[in-house]
Amino acid sequence: MTEMIPVEIVYAEPDRIWRQALQLPAGASVQQALSALQPDLFPPGLKVSPEFLAVYGRTVRLGDALHPHDRIELLRPLIRDPKDTRRLRAADNPLKKPKR
Repeated sequence: MTEMIPVEIVYAEPDRIWRQALQLPAGASVQQALSALQPDLFPPGLKVSPEFLAVYGRTVRLGDALHPHDRIELLRPLIRDPKDTRRLRAADNPLKKPKR
């Protein structure tokens, strides 16, 4: 009998998280996990893109092997570059420099 490993697939938006727990054969790839994904457990119209996948925040490829208790994260594209967001926020609230 083939050893099975627990794996989780997650997708998050600011106000909600979707999850699916899977049992896959040891040595299964990210692609095999995505093949087992049940679309009705996730938001309608969700498109899984190979360049927006991570396991615990580290990007992965479809052929990468999974380990027990890995969490595959379906990432969303950034709306705005975080550096630009910080610059805009800093421009709105400039810090006052102490007088000497």
